[in-house]
Parts: sequence; structure tokens; C-alpha cells
Amino acid sequence: MAIGLSHGGTTVYRSGASSEEVHVATMDGLVTLARRGPGQWDTVSHSLRGLHIQAIIFVGDTIFAGAYRDSVYASEDRGKTWERRDNGIGIRSVYSLASQWLDGHHRIYAGTEPPHLYFSDDLGDTWTQLPGMREVESMPTWRFASDPFTGHVKHINFDPVDPNHLYVSIEVGGLLESLDGGATWSQIPTPSPDVHRTVISPADPSSVYSTGGAGLLRLQKGSADWVVLDEKRSSLGSYPDMLVFVPSRSATMFLASCQFSPRDWYVDETRMAGGRIAKSEDAGESWSILGGGLPESFHGAVEAMCLEESASGGVVLLAGTIDGEVWCSEDSGDSWTKIADLAPIAKSVHWEIMTGTRRTALRFTDGVVLPLIKGA
Repeated sequence: MAIGLSHGGTTVYRSGASSEEVHVATMDGLVTLARRGPGQWDTVSHSLRGLHIQAIIFVGDTIFAGAYRDSVYASEDRGKTWERRDNGIGIRSVYSLASQWLDGHHRIYAGTEPPHLYFSDDLGDTWTQLPGMREVESMPTWRFASDPFTGHVKHINFDPVDPNHLYVSIEVGGLLESLDGGATWSQIPTPSPDVHRTVISPADPSSVYSTGGAGLLRLQKGSADWVVLDEKRSSLGSYPDMLVFVPSRSATMFLASCQFSPRDWYVDETRMAGGRIAKSEDAGESWSILGGGLPESFHGAVEAMCLEESASGGVVLLAGTIDGEVWCSEDSGDSWTKIADLAPIAKSVHWEIMTGTRRTALRFTDGVVLPLIKGA
């Protein structure tokens, strides 16, 4: 078995036994790590070099990788060789991937920058756009905070009860849903249009969680009011993003957040994000910052996180940072070991913002334009 660690792909896995391989999406391709022993992993392959891999998903025996400022690639030999599969995708920047079992076959979705949504029913050989997503009223206002100031489909998810009920998070633009498999769409009102991802546990499909500019939110189905969890951001920080849950017990959740938002990363020479990982055992009502070998706070943000629960109930967590560190816990987050130092593991231009190697202004939904970052 193998799992993937990426920003825009699958984040929660269930398996018969803990996987022996993990494929890590980096800014310099995909790196495969193999387990050698408790807390010990070796690099066994490095493919798709030179591509910024943003998303990894597994569909049957095929691995799919989505590349930022590039396209979709597929491997049928555990990542040894790859082929481009993007016939029908008209946008050259794949940001997110997701798949589900629908009407007896796998349907794969690809979200892009600028925001478009495509699907494939033939394992990526051909793709069809779902144009209805771009017909929602807010579409002209969608944008991101850095050059070229266009938004992206940051995350794709599905209702665990109804496979035709889709959720798409637009950064920055809002939370969209479709009740008919993507033919038509509406926007779910949220406290902030900066929506990062939507998470729903099959163990509790009545609760919808979302992370983003408004913090960590929970929406009870049938209600129009979001509940802001940890409203003062005392434990979660100012920039919550990656959120995963234990499939068999959805009250146990893990959240990756930053003490400082990206607009603050370049304020001084430290360029500090203050990344950290928190755990909740009461469905998000209260949180504790994890230690157990983790630094008090990471220099960079935790930009990728995944969880695997085995049939025996064991829980393995993996986290990757902008600085290229890969951390692993094999005991539900109690203790952690750094298992690899790789190329940056980062969403879109976050590494460039943090290091000052991108010359860009940061524009935010409040209309503020911050100074240009110094650099190339």
C-alpha cells in the first residue's frame, strides 16, 4: 500500500495495514519514501523532476499527479514512469485533484488556476469541463493575493451520503456546491470569501467543516449559520488550512495552521510563518498544540498533511512544510520524527512569498495593497 502527501489531493486514507510507501509532492517533482522501520524512511525514487506537484490521488492502481503551472500526469507502475493525461483540459495549471466512485466507475475531478473544473470518466484519457461552476454570481470577483491575481480551485470534496453533492473551495472567492453532479452550482454564504477547504467525515456527515480566512468553521446541515471554532485564534493561529479527521471517530481531528498569515511572512528577515499542528478530540470544540518531538513552531507553514487509519485502529500522520521537512507520527500524533528533508512542499507561490524570490504585490479582499516583495 502507498499513500500521498500533497496540498491539493487526498488527505485521509483507510487501509488494511499501514502503508509502506508515501509519495510526496514537492516543488521539484514527486519523491517516494519507503518505510525501513519505526520512524525510519528512505528515499527510493524521484520522478517528474522540475515540476511543482500540487496534488496526488490514487485511482485503482493508477497514481495521478497534478502540476502547478502544468497539467495532469498518470503512472501505472507505482510512480516509476509517467504519461501526460490532459486531453480536454484547457488551463495549464492544475491545482487540485479528487476522485469518487460514481455509477459503477471512477470519476476524477481536476481544479485549475484560473478556476475551472474538469472531470474524467476514463482514467484521465479525456476530460470535460463543468462550465456551470463559473456561472455563479460572484465569479468576476474571484482572485488570489499575488500575481497574476487570479483565483484557483483550492479543494474539491463530496458529500459522503450523496455522490452528486459536490463542494468546491475557491481561493479567494467562496464555497460553492452542486447538487446535480456539477451541472449547476450555487454559493454557500461564508463569513469570508477566503475558503481553503471543506471537510466532512463519513462518521458524522451532518457536520461540514471549513478552514480559511475566517478561521475554522463548522456548519450543521440544515442551518445557515456557521459556528466559528476557537474564535480568538488562541490555539489555532491566524491561518488554519490543512484539516484531517480519523475516519472511524470523527471527533478526533488534526489541524495545521500558522501563527502568522502570508501577508506577514516577509515583514522581517526571519520570514516566519510559525507553522504548527493541533489536535482536537471533541469535534473541534477545543484544541491542543502538539509537541512530542515537533518544534514549538515551524519556520515555514505546514502545507501538506495526511492521515491513514489502518484496520487495527492505528493512526499514522504525515506533514510536509515549505522548508521541505517531512514529519511522521505513528501513534495518533503523540510523538513525531522528521523522516526527510526534500525540496519545498508548498502550495502555489507560498515558497516564493516566504523567501522573497517573487516580485509581487499582495492584494487582499479588504482592498489593501501591501508593498512589493524584494527579489527577482
